Amino acid sequence: MTEDCRSNFKWCIENDFQVYIKPINRSGNFKVAIRKGGISTRGKDSFYCKIKKTHIYSTETLGSKLYKNQKEAMSVLPIVYKYLRDKNKK
Repeated sequence: MTEDCRSNFKWCIENDFQVYIKPINRSGNFKVAIRKGGISTRGKDSFYCKIKKTHIYSTETLGSKLYKNQKEAMSVLPIVYKYLRDKNKK
């Protein structure tokens, strides 16, 4: 992992983006998934925070491209990290 990729990965975590590979319908194919709020909700759709006494919600977005195996899907993760960082700069 290059320093630039590591930096983009760290940015995604700090800004509550969970990026992962998701199997599609037991077909042996995979898609890249992005969950905004995924770190706070521990990868779930919602999470009740007892400290703040509030519900936290997240949304999952599946990429459009279908990959034949996990290795192929993993190879595009650095591109996804960079895309998210560039698109959501504050």
